Amino acid sequence: MSKPITAIIVGAGHRALIYAELAITNPELLKIVGVADPNPVRREMCMKKFGFGEDMCFETARGLAVKGKLADTIINGTMDHQHLETSIPLLDVGYDMLLEKPFAPNEEEMREIVEC
Repeated sequence: MSKPITAIIVGAGHRALIYAELAITNPELLKIVGVADPNPVRREMCMKKFGFGEDMCFETARGLAVKGKLADTIINGTMDHQHLETSIPLLDVGYDMLLEKPFAPNEEEMREIVEC
């Protein structure tokens, strides 16, 4: 049996947590290993729910990105207007990413994300 895909939640709101629920229902498929969210209550809730340490809690996507690649993928559930600023730094590090739709609010940002 292969090991589960590891993921970090960026933007721990309703949408991202729906996707992350797979880690609870099917832990052999997905393991949540971190979170990046400016809200300390959301970070703590994720830490407790998914069982990772405070060292895997970040306030921003950029703060996470400077640590390098710490998981297989990112579940980016930030607000649509935040997708560019939260995606580019993590894509540059080499993460694969589930990016909620619409993934860009305009064509210019869409092209920048696609080119990255």
